[in-house]
Amino acid sequence: MGRTRNFGLIGYPLGHSLSPLIHERIMAVMGISGKYKLYEIDPKSLPAELPKLLESLDGFNCTIPHKVDVIPFLDRLAPSATIYGAVNTVYGRTGHNTDGAGFAACQVPMAGRKVCILGAGGVARVLVMEACRAGAREIVIKARNLQRAEELADEMKKHGCREISVACLDGDPVEGAVFLNGTPVGMWPEVGQVPLTPGEIGRAEAVYDTIYNPTATRLVLQAKSRKIWAQGGLEMLFEQALEAQKIWNPELDFDRHKTEWERLRQGLAEEVLRIGPVKLVLTGFMGSGKTHIGRMLAAKASLSFVDLDDLVAARAGQSITDIFTSQGEDAFRRLEREVFQEQLHRPEAMVLATGGGTLLQDGMVEAVRSAAALVIYLEASLETALARIATGSSRPLLGQAERLYKLRRPLYEKTADFTVAAGGEDREAVEAIMTAFGWRL
Repeated sequence: MGRTRNFGLIGYPLGHSLSPLIHERIMAVMGISGKYKLYEIDPKSLPAELPKLLESLDGFNCTIPHKVDVIPFLDRLAPSATIYGAVNTVYGRTGHNTDGAGFAACQVPMAGRKVCILGAGGVARVLVMEACRAGAREIVIKARNLQRAEELADEMKKHGCREISVACLDGDPVEGAVFLNGTPVGMWPEVGQVPLTPGEIGRAEAVYDTIYNPTATRLVLQAKSRKIWAQGGLEMLFEQALEAQKIWNPELDFDRHKTEWERLRQGLAEEVLRIGPVKLVLTGFMGSGKTHIGRMLAAKASLSFVDLDDLVAARAGQSITDIFTSQGEDAFRRLEREVFQEQLHRPEAMVLATGGGTLLQDGMVEAVRSAAALVIYLEASLETALARIATGSSRPLLGQAERLYKLRRPLYEKTADFTVAAGGEDREAVEAIMTAFGWRL
Protein backbone atom coordinates (compact mmCIF):
# COMPACT_ATOMS: atom_id res chain seq x y z
CA MET A 1 0.00 0.00 0.00
CA GLY A 2 1.31 3.47 -0.90
CA ARG A 3 1.75 6.28 1.56
CA THR A 4 -1.18 8.39 2.67
CA ARG A 5 -1.31 11.55 0.58
CA ASN A 6 -2.28 14.91 2.01
CA PHE A 7 -4.59 17.42 0.34
CA GLY A 8 -6.56 20.39 1.57
CA LEU A 9 -8.38 23.67 1.05
CA ILE A 10 -7.06 27.11 1.96
CA GLY A 11 -9.38 30.07 2.45
CA TYR A 12 -10.69 32.54 5.02
CA PRO A 13 -13.17 32.02 6.51
CA LEU A 14 -14.09 28.47 5.55
CA GLY A 15 -17.14 27.73 7.69
CA HIS A 16 -19.16 24.64 6.69
CA SER A 17 -17.15 23.56 3.66
CA LEU A 18 -18.26 20.46 1.76
CA SER A 19 -14.80 20.03 0.22
CA PRO A 20 -13.46 17.44 2.70
CA LEU A 21 -16.55 15.28 2.28
CA ILE A 22 -16.49 15.52 -1.53
CA HIS A 23 -12.80 14.76 -1.90
CA GLU A 24 -12.75 11.97 0.66
CA ARG A 25 -15.68 10.25 -1.08
CA ILE A 26 -14.00 10.62 -4.47
CA MET A 27 -10.79 9.18 -3.08
CA ALA A 28 -12.69 6.28 -1.53
CA VAL A 29 -14.22 5.37 -4.90
CA MET A 30 -10.84 5.60 -6.62
CA GLY A 31 -8.96 3.69 -3.94
CA ILE A 32 -6.69 6.65 -3.16
CA SER A 33 -5.09 6.60 0.27
CA GLY A 34 -5.41 10.25 1.22
CA LYS A 35 -6.66 12.86 3.67
CA TYR A 36 -8.24 16.22 2.94
CA LYS A 37 -8.11 18.99 5.55
CA LEU A 38 -9.26 22.59 5.85
CA TYR A 39 -6.62 25.31 6.34
CA GLU A 40 -8.21 28.57 7.43
CA ILE A 41 -5.52 31.16 6.73
CA ASP A 42 -5.93 34.84 7.43
CA PRO A 43 -4.75 36.89 4.41
CA LYS A 44 -2.06 38.52 6.55
CA SER A 45 -0.65 35.08 7.38
CA LEU A 46 -0.59 33.81 3.79
CA PRO A 47 3.08 34.78 3.04
CA ALA A 48 4.25 32.79 6.06
CA GLU A 49 1.90 29.81 5.79
CA LEU A 50 1.66 29.13 2.05
CA PRO A 51 5.32 28.13 1.46
CA LYS A 52 4.97 25.51 4.19
CA LEU A 53 1.85 24.03 2.57
CA LEU A 54 3.49 24.00 -0.85
CA GLU A 55 6.17 21.77 0.64
CA SER A 56 4.00 19.54 2.85
CA LEU A 57 0.85 18.95 0.76
CA ASP A 58 0.51 16.78 -2.34
CA GLY A 59 -2.01 19.27 -3.72
CA PHE A 60 -4.55 21.76 -2.48
CA ASN A 61 -7.52 23.91 -3.45
CA CYS A 62 -7.87 27.67 -2.98
CA THR A 63 -11.00 29.65 -2.29
CA ILE A 64 -11.85 33.24 -1.37
CA PRO A 65 -9.83 35.38 -0.64
CA HIS A 66 -6.69 33.53 -1.79
CA LYS A 67 -7.50 32.58 -5.41
CA VAL A 68 -5.42 35.47 -6.78
CA ASP A 69 -3.03 36.08 -3.90
CA VAL A 70 -1.46 32.61 -4.23
CA ILE A 71 -0.22 33.30 -7.78
CA PRO A 72 3.10 35.03 -6.84
CA PHE A 73 4.08 31.97 -4.78
CA LEU A 74 3.73 29.55 -7.71
CA ASP A 75 6.21 28.67 -10.43
CA ARG A 76 3.73 28.62 -13.31
CA LEU A 77 0.07 28.85 -14.28
CA ALA A 78 -1.85 26.37 -16.39
CA PRO A 79 -3.86 27.88 -19.27
CA SER A 80 -7.08 27.58 -17.26
CA ALA A 81 -5.70 29.76 -14.46
CA THR A 82 -4.37 32.30 -16.95
CA ILE A 83 -7.73 32.63 -18.70
CA TYR A 84 -9.75 33.00 -15.50
CA GLY A 85 -7.13 35.10 -13.69
CA ALA A 86 -7.43 32.98 -10.57
CA VAL A 87 -6.24 29.69 -9.09
CA ASN A 88 -8.43 27.17 -7.30
CA THR A 89 -6.19 24.08 -7.57
CA VAL A 90 -2.43 23.73 -6.99
CA TYR A 91 -0.26 20.75 -7.94
CA GLY A 92 3.51 20.68 -8.20
CA ARG A 93 3.75 24.46 -7.72
CA THR A 94 1.50 24.94 -10.78
CA GLY A 95 -1.77 26.82 -10.48
CA HIS A 96 -4.90 25.50 -12.21
CA ASN A 97 -8.53 26.56 -12.32
CA THR A 98 -11.16 23.83 -12.52
CA ASP A 99 -14.24 26.06 -12.24
CA GLY A 100 -14.66 26.32 -16.01
CA ALA A 101 -14.50 22.55 -16.48
CA GLY A 102 -16.95 22.11 -13.60
CA PHE A 103 -19.43 24.51 -15.16
CA ALA A 104 -18.99 23.08 -18.67
CA ALA A 105 -19.87 19.62 -17.33
CA CYS A 106 -23.35 20.95 -16.44
CA GLN A 107 -24.12 21.31 -20.16
CA VAL A 108 -26.17 24.51 -19.94
CA PRO A 109 -27.85 25.07 -23.35
CA MET A 110 -26.15 28.29 -24.55
CA ALA A 111 -25.10 27.71 -28.18
CA GLY A 112 -26.62 30.31 -30.51
CA ARG A 113 -28.54 32.01 -27.70
CA LYS A 114 -28.44 35.29 -25.81
CA VAL A 115 -26.84 34.66 -22.41
CA CYS A 116 -27.24 37.03 -19.45
CA ILE A 117 -24.68 36.68 -16.64
CA LEU A 118 -25.67 38.14 -13.26
CA GLY A 119 -22.69 39.60 -11.40
CA ALA A 120 -19.21 40.75 -12.36
CA GLY A 121 -16.94 38.96 -9.89
CA GLY A 122 -14.69 35.93 -10.23
CA VAL A 123 -17.56 33.50 -10.75
CA ALA A 124 -19.05 35.73 -13.44
CA ARG A 125 -15.70 35.78 -15.25
CA VAL A 126 -15.84 31.99 -15.53
CA LEU A 127 -19.45 32.10 -16.72
CA VAL A 128 -18.72 34.72 -19.39
CA MET A 129 -15.75 32.77 -20.75
CA GLU A 130 -17.66 29.51 -20.84
CA ALA A 131 -20.68 31.14 -22.50
CA CYS A 132 -18.33 32.47 -25.17
CA ARG A 133 -16.73 29.05 -25.63
CA ALA A 134 -20.15 27.41 -25.86
CA GLY A 135 -21.07 29.63 -28.82
CA ALA A 136 -23.44 32.13 -27.22
CA ARG A 137 -24.83 34.53 -29.83
CA GLU A 138 -24.76 37.49 -27.43
CA ILE A 139 -23.61 38.00 -23.84
CA VAL A 140 -24.99 40.56 -21.39
CA ILE A 141 -23.21 41.14 -18.07
CA LYS A 142 -25.78 42.48 -15.61
CA ALA A 143 -24.25 43.83 -12.40
CA ARG A 144 -24.73 46.50 -9.75
CA ASN A 145 -21.18 47.74 -10.27
CA LEU A 146 -21.21 48.89 -13.90
CA GLN A 147 -17.55 49.86 -13.85
CA ARG A 148 -16.57 46.38 -12.79
CA ALA A 149 -18.87 44.91 -15.43
CA GLU A 150 -17.26 47.10 -18.11
CA GLU A 151 -13.79 46.02 -16.99
CA LEU A 152 -14.83 42.37 -17.15
CA ALA A 153 -16.33 42.84 -20.62
CA ASP A 154 -13.16 44.55 -21.88
CA GLU A 155 -10.99 41.78 -20.44
CA MET A 156 -13.11 39.05 -22.01
CA LYS A 157 -12.94 40.76 -25.40
CA LYS A 158 -9.18 40.24 -25.26
CA HIS A 159 -9.86 36.50 -25.01
CA GLY A 160 -12.04 36.52 -28.13
CA CYS A 161 -15.47 37.22 -26.61
CA ARG A 162 -16.88 39.88 -28.94
CA GLU A 163 -20.63 40.32 -28.56
CA ILE A 164 -20.63 41.55 -24.97
CA SER A 165 -22.64 44.38 -23.40
CA VAL A 166 -23.30 45.46 -19.83
CA ALA A 167 -26.44 46.47 -17.94
CA CYS A 168 -27.39 47.49 -14.42
CA LEU A 169 -28.65 44.63 -12.28
CA ASP A 170 -31.56 46.76 -11.07
CA GLY A 171 -32.24 48.26 -14.50
CA ASP A 172 -34.49 47.25 -17.37
CA PRO A 173 -35.31 43.53 -17.49
CA VAL A 174 -33.55 41.23 -19.92
CA GLU A 175 -35.97 38.75 -21.43
CA GLY A 176 -35.69 35.73 -23.67
CA ALA A 177 -32.19 34.83 -22.46
CA VAL A 178 -30.30 32.01 -20.81
CA PHE A 179 -29.63 33.34 -17.30
CA LEU A 180 -26.52 32.41 -15.32
CA ASN A 181 -26.50 33.62 -11.72
CA GLY A 182 -23.01 34.44 -10.46
CA THR A 183 -24.20 36.42 -7.42
CA PRO A 184 -24.96 35.19 -3.87
CA VAL A 185 -28.61 36.29 -4.12
CA GLY A 186 -30.75 33.41 -2.88
CA MET A 187 -28.01 31.65 -0.91
CA TRP A 188 -28.79 30.09 2.46
CA PRO A 189 -29.89 31.45 4.88
CA GLU A 190 -31.29 34.32 2.74
CA VAL A 191 -33.21 31.86 0.57
CA GLY A 192 -36.17 34.21 0.08
CA GLN A 193 -34.31 36.39 -2.42
CA VAL A 194 -34.47 36.08 -6.22
CA PRO A 195 -32.11 37.95 -8.61
CA LEU A 196 -34.61 38.11 -11.53
CA THR A 197 -38.07 39.56 -12.04
CA PRO A 198 -41.04 37.20 -12.57
CA GLY A 199 -41.16 38.33 -16.20
CA GLU A 200 -37.50 37.50 -16.76
CA ILE A 201 -37.96 34.05 -15.24
CA GLY A 202 -41.18 33.40 -17.16
CA ARG A 203 -39.58 34.16 -20.52
CA ALA A 204 -36.16 32.66 -19.82
CA GLU A 205 -34.82 30.02 -22.20
CA ALA A 206 -32.81 28.36 -19.41
CA VAL A 207 -31.65 29.17 -15.87
CA TYR A 208 -28.44 28.19 -14.13
CA ASP A 209 -27.63 29.20 -10.55
CA THR A 210 -24.09 28.71 -9.23
CA ILE A 211 -25.51 28.63 -5.68
CA TYR A 212 -25.59 25.08 -4.29
CA ASN A 213 -27.03 25.81 -0.83
CA PRO A 214 -29.96 25.29 -1.10
CA THR A 215 -29.58 22.74 -3.88
CA ALA A 216 -32.58 24.36 -5.58
CA THR A 217 -32.91 28.10 -5.01
CA ARG A 218 -36.13 30.03 -5.47
CA LEU A 219 -34.79 31.04 -8.88
CA VAL A 220 -34.29 27.42 -9.93
CA LEU A 221 -37.60 26.25 -8.46
CA GLN A 222 -39.62 28.99 -10.11
CA ALA A 223 -38.04 28.20 -13.47
CA LYS A 224 -38.69 24.47 -13.03
CA SER A 225 -42.33 25.22 -12.20
CA ARG A 226 -42.60 26.84 -15.62
CA LYS A 227 -41.03 23.79 -17.31
CA ILE A 228 -37.87 25.80 -18.09
CA TRP A 229 -34.48 24.03 -18.07
CA ALA A 230 -32.97 24.93 -14.71
CA GLN A 231 -30.15 23.68 -12.51
CA GLY A 232 -28.40 24.65 -9.29
CA GLY A 233 -24.69 24.75 -8.57
CA LEU A 234 -24.10 21.47 -6.75
CA GLU A 235 -23.04 19.61 -9.89
CA MET A 236 -20.52 22.34 -10.70
CA LEU A 237 -19.14 22.11 -7.15
CA PHE A 238 -18.72 18.37 -7.49
CA GLU A 239 -17.31 18.44 -11.02
CA GLN A 240 -14.67 21.07 -10.23
CA ALA A 241 -13.56 18.91 -7.28
CA LEU A 242 -13.44 15.86 -9.55
CA GLU A 243 -11.29 17.82 -12.01
CA ALA A 244 -8.90 18.69 -9.18
CA GLN A 245 -8.57 15.01 -8.28
CA LYS A 246 -7.79 14.25 -11.92
CA ILE A 247 -4.99 16.82 -11.81
CA TRP A 248 -3.58 15.34 -8.59
CA ASN A 249 -3.94 11.75 -9.83
CA PRO A 250 -3.29 11.84 -13.60
CA GLU A 251 -2.55 8.13 -13.79
CA LEU A 252 -6.10 7.09 -12.75
CA ASP A 253 -9.17 6.60 -14.98
CA PHE A 254 -11.97 8.57 -13.32
CA ASP A 255 -14.38 8.16 -16.24
CA ARG A 256 -14.94 4.49 -15.37
CA HIS A 257 -17.01 5.47 -12.32
CA LYS A 258 -19.80 7.67 -13.74
CA THR A 259 -22.51 5.72 -11.89
CA GLU A 260 -20.71 6.22 -8.59
CA TRP A 261 -20.35 9.95 -9.26
CA GLU A 262 -24.10 10.32 -9.75
CA ARG A 263 -24.82 8.55 -6.45
CA LEU A 264 -22.21 10.68 -4.74
CA ARG A 265 -23.83 13.90 -6.02
CA GLN A 266 -27.21 12.82 -4.64
CA GLY A 267 -25.63 12.09 -1.28
CA LEU A 268 -24.10 15.57 -1.31
CA ALA A 269 -27.54 17.11 -1.91
CA GLU A 270 -28.72 15.58 1.34
CA GLU A 271 -25.59 16.76 3.14
CA VAL A 272 -26.27 20.33 1.98
CA LEU A 273 -29.65 20.14 3.71
CA ARG A 274 -27.84 19.24 6.94
CA ILE A 275 -25.48 22.23 6.89
CA GLY A 276 -28.10 24.63 5.49
CA PRO A 277 -31.44 23.50 6.93
CA VAL A 278 -34.36 24.67 4.80
CA LYS A 279 -38.03 24.43 5.69
CA LEU A 280 -40.32 23.19 2.92
CA VAL A 281 -43.67 24.89 3.48
CA LEU A 282 -46.53 23.05 1.76
CA THR A 283 -49.50 25.13 0.72
CA GLY A 284 -52.64 24.42 -1.27
CA PHE A 285 -56.39 24.01 -1.02
CA MET A 286 -58.08 21.66 1.40
CA GLY A 287 -57.87 18.14 0.00
CA SER A 288 -54.71 18.82 -2.01
CA GLY A 289 -52.82 16.26 0.07
CA LYS A 290 -50.59 18.51 2.17
CA THR A 291 -50.63 16.23 5.20
CA HIS A 292 -50.27 12.90 3.43
CA ILE A 293 -47.75 14.09 0.83
CA GLY A 294 -45.91 15.99 3.56
CA ARG A 295 -45.53 12.86 5.69
CA MET A 296 -44.33 10.83 2.72
CA LEU A 297 -41.85 13.54 1.67
CA ALA A 298 -40.49 13.94 5.19
CA ALA A 299 -40.00 10.18 5.53
CA LYS A 300 -38.22 9.90 2.16
CA ALA A 301 -35.97 12.91 2.84
CA SER A 302 -35.36 12.00 6.52
CA LEU A 303 -36.86 15.28 7.72
CA SER A 304 -39.17 16.20 10.57
CA PHE A 305 -42.81 16.60 9.62
CA VAL A 306 -45.05 19.23 11.19
CA ASP A 307 -48.79 19.59 10.57
CA LEU A 308 -49.75 23.13 11.48
CA ASP A 309 -53.41 22.31 12.11
CA ASP A 310 -52.40 19.62 14.62
CA LEU A 311 -50.20 22.08 16.49
CA VAL A 312 -52.93 24.72 16.56
CA ALA A 313 -55.47 22.21 17.87
CA ALA A 314 -53.03 21.03 20.54
CA ARG A 315 -52.29 24.62 21.61
CA ALA A 316 -56.01 25.43 21.86
CA GLY A 317 -56.94 22.13 23.48
CA GLN A 318 -59.79 21.61 20.99
CA SER A 319 -60.33 20.67 17.35
CA ILE A 320 -60.13 23.20 14.51
CA THR A 321 -63.89 22.91 14.02
CA ASP A 322 -64.51 23.61 17.71
CA ILE A 323 -62.19 26.64 17.61
CA PHE A 324 -64.23 28.08 14.73
CA THR A 325 -67.49 27.32 16.53
CA SER A 326 -66.59 28.57 19.98
CA GLN A 327 -64.11 31.37 19.24
CA GLY A 328 -64.63 32.31 15.60
CA GLU A 329 -62.33 32.40 12.57
CA ASP A 330 -60.43 35.50 13.70
CA ALA A 331 -59.32 33.76 16.90
CA PHE A 332 -58.25 30.73 14.90
CA ARG A 333 -56.23 32.86 12.47
CA ARG A 334 -54.43 34.67 15.32
CA LEU A 335 -53.44 31.38 16.90
CA GLU A 336 -52.48 29.93 13.50
CA ARG A 337 -50.17 32.90 12.79
CA GLU A 338 -48.55 32.60 16.18
CA VAL A 339 -47.84 28.87 15.88
CA PHE A 340 -46.71 29.16 12.25
CA GLN A 341 -44.14 31.84 13.03
CA GLU A 342 -42.82 29.78 15.91
CA GLN A 343 -42.18 26.89 13.52
CA LEU A 344 -40.46 29.15 11.00
CA HIS A 345 -37.96 30.19 13.67
CA ARG A 346 -37.00 26.66 14.65
CA PRO A 347 -33.41 25.97 13.52
CA GLU A 348 -33.85 22.55 11.91
CA ALA A 349 -35.00 21.52 8.44
CA MET A 350 -38.57 20.28 8.21
CA VAL A 351 -41.59 19.71 6.02
CA LEU A 352 -44.33 22.00 7.28
CA ALA A 353 -47.91 21.40 6.07
CA THR A 354 -49.98 24.55 6.45
CA GLY A 355 -53.71 25.15 6.44
CA GLY A 356 -55.37 26.23 3.23
CA GLY A 357 -55.51 29.88 4.33
CA THR A 358 -52.28 30.19 6.33
CA LEU A 359 -50.09 31.91 3.76
CA LEU A 360 -52.94 34.09 2.53
CA GLN A 361 -53.00 36.13 5.73
CA ASP A 362 -51.31 39.52 5.90
CA GLY A 363 -47.61 39.26 6.64
CA MET A 364 -47.31 35.49 6.33
CA VAL A 365 -45.52 35.44 2.96
CA GLU A 366 -43.10 38.05 4.31
CA ALA A 367 -42.51 35.84 7.35
CA VAL A 368 -41.64 32.92 5.07
CA ARG A 369 -39.31 35.05 2.95
CA SER A 370 -37.42 36.24 6.03
CA ALA A 371 -36.92 32.65 7.20
CA ALA A 372 -34.90 29.91 5.54
CA ALA A 373 -38.05 28.53 3.95
CA LEU A 374 -39.34 27.69 0.48
CA VAL A 375 -43.00 27.36 -0.52
CA ILE A 376 -44.30 24.35 -2.45
CA TYR A 377 -47.82 24.60 -3.85
CA LEU A 378 -49.66 21.30 -4.20
CA GLU A 379 -51.99 21.98 -7.10
CA ALA A 380 -55.18 19.92 -7.34
CA SER A 381 -58.43 20.63 -9.16
CA LEU A 382 -61.53 21.58 -7.19
CA GLU A 383 -63.18 18.31 -8.29
CA THR A 384 -60.24 16.29 -6.93
CA ALA A 385 -60.17 18.22 -3.69
CA LEU A 386 -63.90 17.84 -3.09
CA ALA A 387 -63.79 14.12 -3.87
CA ARG A 388 -61.04 13.65 -1.28
CA ILE A 389 -62.77 15.55 1.51
CA ALA A 390 -66.42 14.74 0.81
CA THR A 391 -66.77 11.76 3.10
CA GLY A 392 -67.01 12.40 6.81
CA SER A 393 -65.29 15.76 6.69
CA SER A 394 -65.88 18.34 9.39
CA ARG A 395 -63.80 21.12 7.85
CA PRO A 396 -65.31 24.42 8.97
CA LEU A 397 -65.07 26.14 5.55
CA LEU A 398 -66.21 23.20 3.42
CA GLY A 399 -69.53 24.87 2.59
CA GLN A 400 -67.65 27.74 0.92
CA ALA A 401 -65.33 25.46 -1.06
CA GLU A 402 -66.09 26.61 -4.59
CA ARG A 403 -65.87 30.31 -3.73
CA LEU A 404 -62.71 29.87 -1.72
CA TYR A 405 -61.05 27.78 -4.42
CA LYS A 406 -61.59 30.45 -7.07
CA LEU A 407 -60.35 33.13 -4.68
CA ARG A 408 -57.30 31.28 -3.38
CA ARG A 409 -55.92 29.52 -6.44
CA PRO A 410 -54.24 32.60 -8.00
CA LEU A 411 -52.88 33.52 -4.57
CA TYR A 412 -51.33 30.07 -4.15
CA GLU A 413 -49.73 30.40 -7.59
CA LYS A 414 -48.34 33.83 -6.76
CA THR A 415 -46.94 32.67 -3.43
CA ALA A 416 -45.37 29.43 -4.65
CA ASP A 417 -41.68 28.88 -5.29
CA PHE A 418 -42.41 25.45 -6.78
CA THR A 419 -45.71 24.11 -8.07
CA VAL A 420 -46.39 20.38 -8.06
CA ALA A 421 -49.33 18.58 -9.65
CA ALA A 422 -51.10 16.87 -6.76
CA GLY A 423 -54.13 15.48 -8.51
CA GLY A 424 -52.70 12.02 -9.15
CA GLU A 425 -50.75 9.58 -7.01
CA ASP A 426 -49.16 11.14 -3.93
CA ARG A 427 -45.98 9.24 -4.74
CA GLU A 428 -45.62 11.19 -7.98
CA ALA A 429 -45.82 14.54 -6.18
CA VAL A 430 -43.20 13.41 -3.66
CA GLU A 431 -40.87 12.26 -6.43
CA ALA A 432 -41.26 15.58 -8.27
CA ILE A 433 -40.17 17.49 -5.17
CA MET A 434 -37.29 15.12 -4.43
CA THR A 435 -36.09 15.39 -8.02
CA ALA A 436 -36.23 19.19 -7.97
CA PHE A 437 -33.84 19.26 -4.99
CA GLY A 438 -31.61 16.48 -6.30
CA TRP A 439 -32.39 14.11 -3.43
CA ARG A 440 -32.32 10.33 -3.75
CA LEU A 441 -35.70 8.79 -4.59
